[in-house]
Amino acid sequence: MVEFLKENFLSPFVLVAVVFCIFIYSGFLKSKERFPYKSLIPLEKIETASGIVCSNPSKISSGKSYVVKLKLSSVSGEISGAKINSQASGKISVLVPAKIVESLYPGKLYSSSKNGVIIEEGETITFYGKFSKSFFSAESAEQLQQPQSLKQKIFRFRAFCRFAFKRLMYGWGSAGGFILALLSGSREYTDSSLCETFRNAGLSHVLALSGMHLSFFSSIAGGTGKKILGKKFDFWLRLFGILFFVWFAGLSPSLFRALLCSLILLFCGIFFCVQVNFFKVLCFVFLLHCMIFPDDIFSAAFILSYGALAGILLFGNAFKHIFQSFFPKKISDSLSASAGAQSVAFPLSLALFKSAAPGGILASVAVCPLVSIFLTFSMVAILFSFMIPFLSPFFGVIMNFLYQIIKLTAELFALLPLVEF
Repeated sequence: MVEFLKENFLSPFVLVAVVFCIFIYSGFLKSKERFPYKSLIPLEKIETASGIVCSNPSKISSGKSYVVKLKLSSVSGEISGAKINSQASGKISVLVPAKIVESLYPGKLYSSSKNGVIIEEGETITFYGKFSKSFFSAESAEQLQQPQSLKQKIFRFRAFCRFAFKRLMYGWGSAGGFILALLSGSREYTDSSLCETFRNAGLSHVLALSGMHLSFFSSIAGGTGKKILGKKFDFWLRLFGILFFVWFAGLSPSLFRALLCSLILLFCGIFFCVQVNFFKVLCFVFLLHCMIFPDDIFSAAFILSYGALAGILLFGNAFKHIFQSFFPKKISDSLSASAGAQSVAFPLSLALFKSAAPGGILASVAVCPLVSIFLTFSMVAILFSFMIPFLSPFFGVIMNFLYQIIKLTAELFALLPLVEF
């Protein structure tokens, strides 16, 4: 026990991370907004906001609107009866009606709109509306046509790739919606009942893009490439798989944490050929993340992502000693990792949401391998569907069969009562 504490808690990164957590979450230190709103027009007076969308649209729980982050370039509003235009800087959250965001989505109520606006990261948009509470509530939007830089052209290409992917997934029904959530973070086509089932079963982390998805994509890219091109290309293919997935899916707190951890471990392995203490890496990544995106510090995704992984690293081995006496190695490894994550995530969920699912440990062991199999088949199905389009309905049937198995398994664990605080 003493050696364990010395190994994990006497590192400068660990000590600084622990002290920082105590000060920031106790309220002693205040986190400042990194990109505050700055303009001649007060925030509550603005009626139009122009700028570059810097996040994927995220649907709110009601399903009637989406939230996007907007990097401002100019605003306008009325002050003392006069219409004023002003340059602006900073980032604001914009609440966009579903009819605007979904105007180009296949199969949606508003997808037949003639004047569709592309609401995707990197697009230059003007929103018209008013500021309400902490959001700018948009009533309409206009795509700004202007010369695009290379960066914006890359973002436009990404937007079209995401639209093409959504069209394919729409054709696969419920299974397509599940794949879309797992591979791109978009939940426009994910069954609301599935989201509720996963939440009640303690499986919300499966739908949140994180290290599980990143490591899967990296392994697929590295493993496939190694067989085709040889072992010497393994590093570059894994690196490409990681960066491509993050580029396509977009950053979230949990995915950015997974990205930093993966890159550090990947580069340490190839250039320094040394094993690193993953807990120390996690603490370093935590501090780096807080410096780059301080706005993430109090988000539930950020807290649960770091908390669950810290639980695995700190308590996983202790649980493994218990479980390996009763179960085979693979099952005991899965149970110990799940129990370690839940040992921290469970009390955090109670504090954040006033409820938690006690069946999450067993549910993760049962469902996560099924999701990995589902993702493997989906990658093959997507590849063949793009190459040979008439096979898409056939693969859709297979994917929906696998989807139903996952859904039924999750529903069994969702029957366990929630613990409410």
